[in-house]
Amino acid sequence: MGQITVSTTTATTMNLNEEDSVMGMIYSRSSPDIAAEVSGRVISVIADIGDAVDKGQVLAQIDSEKYDLQLAQSKAEIARLSALLVNQELDLKRAEKLFKDSLVSEEMVDRTRAEFTALSEQINAANAQLRNSERLIEETKIKAPIKTQVSAKHIDIGDFVQNGMIVYELVDTKNLRVALSFPEYQSLKLKKGLKVFLTTPTSKDQNVETTIKEIKPSVNSNNRSITAIVDFDNPGSWVPGASTQARIILSTYEDAVVLPQLAVVRRSIGDVVYLIQNGTAVERQVDTGIEKDGFIHIKSGLKHGDIVALDGAGFLTNGTQILINND
Repeated sequence: MGQITVSTTTATTMNLNEEDSVMGMIYSRSSPDIAAEVSGRVISVIADIGDAVDKGQVLAQIDSEKYDLQLAQSKAEIARLSALLVNQELDLKRAEKLFKDSLVSEEMVDRTRAEFTALSEQINAANAQLRNSERLIEETKIKAPIKTQVSAKHIDIGDFVQNGMIVYELVDTKNLRVALSFPEYQSLKLKKGLKVFLTTPTSKDQNVETTIKEIKPSVNSNNRSITAIVDFDNPGSWVPGASTQARIILSTYEDAVVLPQLAVVRRSIGDVVYLIQNGTAVERQVDTGIEKDGFIHIKSGLKHGDIVALDGAGFLTNGTQILINND
């Protein structure tokens, strides 16, 4: 066989990132449902769908009249019992003095002391009832547990709500999360802390850089995928429920040996390149990796500075005489 004309290239190095891209959906890390904690009729609705609310802000008000009456009754009962207790304490002191002077029996002192103790316990119970009434009055105010946004409202003025009924749905638009599904073959490469770059069509000018927070320990049996979770703070106008494109860096190779993809030839034994040595093509099997911008990572088989055939490499075999033309 005569000479074959080829061009050549030199193995060089660059930093390479092995990446993958998947789609995901944005959702809130906290989406509490707010339930009524007491039964009653709604007399005021303050927050509406889309409103931003602060932690502790009143969203709606339930009529507190019956609980106000219970509170007034508790206060009156405490006042009555307190007056009785003062008198009973005086009676006890008198009985104890008379007993010392042997003017009354010990049985009478014990009876007076028992009545004093019973009144004290009644006051404790009345105070507990008072605190419960105060709690119920406070719970007629339906409040936001966190700084968030109203996503749904299920009440209007005049509605009667039962204890436990869901009246508001809230969504935290600041603290966001994305669940990313990767093919199961990527499971060995996924790990906590890997960098993730997010974009969303609802906010094209705001990109997010974050990391994998956790990886679910099982493969989804429906689509054979593994799920990675990433958390991030809303950079401005990202919306829960919107889609996101995620680019994840699975691994980084520093000073990786690379060649133009055209220099690598697929043979029956695997990927090979043809080194140029004294005008002869020397076949060398190589282990290849990721491809980027027209280059391919040579994981083993070559070193930086090796000269190999480029154009025409596919026509070569081991030992072919070559003519170099790099014009």
